[in-house]
Amino acid sequence: MRKIRAGIVATLSAFALAACSTVGGSASPSAAPDGGGGGEGGKKVAFVSQVEGVPYFSAFKQGATETASSLGMSYTQAGPATADATEQVRIFNSLVQQGYAAIAVSPLDPRSMNPAIAAARKKGIVVITSDADAPDSERQVFVQQATDAALGATVMDQIAEKMGGQGKYGIVSGAADTQTFNSWVAEARKRQEAAYPKMQLVGGVRYTTDTAQALKEAQDLMTANPDLKGLIAVPSTAVPGVAQAVQNAGKAGQIAVSGFGSPKTARTYVDSGAMTSTVLWDVPQLGILTVWAMKQLLDGKEFTADNTVPGLKQPVKYDAGHKTLVLGPPMVFTKSNIAQFDY
Repeated sequence: MRKIRAGIVATLSAFALAACSTVGGSASPSAAPDGGGGGEGGKKVAFVSQVEGVPYFSAFKQGATETASSLGMSYTQAGPATADATEQVRIFNSLVQQGYAAIAVSPLDPRSMNPAIAAARKKGIVVITSDADAPDSERQVFVQQATDAALGATVMDQIAEKMGGQGKYGIVSGAADTQTFNSWVAEARKRQEAAYPKMQLVGGVRYTTDTAQALKEAQDLMTANPDLKGLIAVPSTAVPGVAQAVQNAGKAGQIAVSGFGSPKTARTYVDSGAMTSTVLWDVPQLGILTVWAMKQLLDGKEFTADNTVPGLKQPVKYDAGHKTLVLGPPMVFTKSNIAQFDY
């Protein structure tokens, strides 16, 4: 087991990713706030990621930086080196003290971020959430990748198609107290119960905190259920562990595996056949929408039911009741398209 854990940690070093949402992993040393380029002399806007220096948030920065420049603003992106909620709050507060006009954040822990958001709003700073939400905070809008219902249904449809709509499946999720993961799992189960009544969840939802634990939970599910036909890995830290467990068991192609991982994280396993697919969204476009939303609020403009955003092909819908801008439907990455995406 020690050799297996060492192997998976080595694999992860090449595929480290922040958890959405939703995505978690290791990164380079803690990123202090610094300029991200664009719009010299314009208003300063910033985004605080969950973990800085990983492919997911680097792709986010690409779209955000280009958009800020086109809108005449200066963009900064910063985040902790690891998934550290206390450090994330410190970085957020530092940006507040530096006088940024607008700050977006992907909260690791809404409970700890809520007071910081409230304090920033009292200073007149525009504050929004993006990628992950703090629904009970004073944030002005949540820029959401896709609806929880769409994400849950999509990942369930992916394994159900390969399972022929029947048989046993398992779910390996992230930390039990992570609202985003729990919502995706709940929606996936709703989809299964409504559309695939002949499928059966076994072993309950297995909660994990890292890739090695995800590998073990997937192994345990396969051992306890030799006829297991499908697995869902919820955060990106679980994706390599679950896929590696299936590959180690020699069941690639026999067990349908999908989950919420970036193309770069999942590509090795999709190419090998250990994963059926991975489900996510267009990350650079999420960066585009986030910066555009901050600009709208800074300019005192209202969101409409359907918003035309420069750089995005489809109109972005706004839910006034929940104060949410939804980027669009999820994206599914398979062998046919996964090599086209570098995040």
